[in-house]
Amino acid sequence: AKNQAIKVMGMAMANPALREELLRFEPTASLCYQCGTCTTVCPMTELGLNTRLVMKMANLGVIDDWLRKAVWLCTGCGLCQESCPNEIRIPNVIRFIRLKILKGGKSR
Repeated sequence: AKNQAIKVMGMAMANPALREELLRFEPTASLCYQCGTCTTVCPMTELGLNTRLVMKMANLGVIDDWLRKAVWLCTGCGLCQESCPNEIRIPNVIRFIRLKILKGGKSR
């Protein structure tokens, strides 16, 4: 079924329906090819925000305990978006995840 969660690496659960919702909110999210430029320029990386991993999890439709905490480290400065070779609106992806968390959204 389309909404059925899929096990990923035996730990997280991928949720295609959540990913589709993300892409309606921020269509550029699908352009991420995991180059890591966003993480390199992010001033919050040293405090635990791994923007590349946030993008990977978002594109899988995964919101786990780490992500529920990590997205709040983002200051919204936009350096990730400015540096992204595909001009992905990463702050909007983080905004989407924050909204899902605040609404009690789960990845399953």
